[in-house]
Amino acid sequence: MFTLLASTAILVTTVGIASAEVTITGSARMGIIDDFGAVGPVFSSRVRVNFAASGETDTGLSFGASVRADQSGQGNTANGDSTVFISGAFGKLSMGDVDGAANAATGQTDGVGYTGLSDLNEITYLANGGSDFDGTPAIGLDDPQDTSALYEYTTGSVSLYLSSTQISVADGAEATSIAAKYSTGAYTVSLGYENLDAEDEYEWEQFVLGGSATFGGVTLKAIYADGSNNQGEEWKQHSVSATYTADALSVTAFVSDDEDLLTNDLGTSSSAKGYGLGASYDLGGGAKVSGGYVKNDTADTNAVDLGLNFSF
Repeated sequence: MFTLLASTAILVTTVGIASAEVTITGSARMGIIDDFGAVGPVFSSRVRVNFAASGETDTGLSFGASVRADQSGQGNTANGDSTVFISGAFGKLSMGDVDGAANAATGQTDGVGYTGLSDLNEITYLANGGSDFDGTPAIGLDDPQDTSALYEYTTGSVSLYLSSTQISVADGAEATSIAAKYSTGAYTVSLGYENLDAEDEYEWEQFVLGGSATFGGVTLKAIYADGSNNQGEEWKQHSVSATYTADALSVTAFVSDDEDLLTNDLGTSSSAKGYGLGASYDLGGGAKVSGGYVKNDTADTNAVDLGLNFSF
């Protein structure tokens, strides 16, 4: 009887594996960072494990889900780092911790360091995660715990994107975005529009233009964003990076600028400029040595790190 039960269990398990695929991947890092002079050099390490599952219907539709184990959301309307999707000839529909359309089409320029060094190369998107806007005059306040939806469709060299953050959020906001990307050979160009409709008739919008090109071992990326709201505030963001790769060695430099021009009754204005230089060496097998230097020109502070990155 035990042998029969064991054989039945193995058969059931095998059938499940045949109809679906589950994969486990992960990443880790360890090293030393001096983060903008806050406390001096410190040890810094992190590990993340990712689970992904996929399957296919009898009619050829693909479906799947992914979750990151380090800080998983509770599901339903709270998806901090999990996604679910279905795809077919109609395109791909994803829900959970997904990017907004403009971000999905454009992405970010290249950063430096084994930790990213506060990611000063990145611009702020309005429609990422689930926006939870409280009226504070700042760009891109969002709550990634709210489930969002992203639709993607690709035909030939053209990809189209449409997204929305969580709907019907009390005392919050909904951000929608539409974008398109054209890719051919070593070149890409993208254009996106974002709109954030917040409480108290506070409305923001932003246009994002991005492009990339590869010439031999050099990859150039550039992003420009221009936004405003109905409270008289305006802002501009741009970031440019260049990465040179030769065999196992990669060297990256970036320049970024965030101009926040507040023209309403607040009477304040601010801007942030960042510069970065870094390099990485691929050790093979999913391991590499990375280090970088970043300067926050506005705050007159800098950061540096050196460590190991692992992927498995």
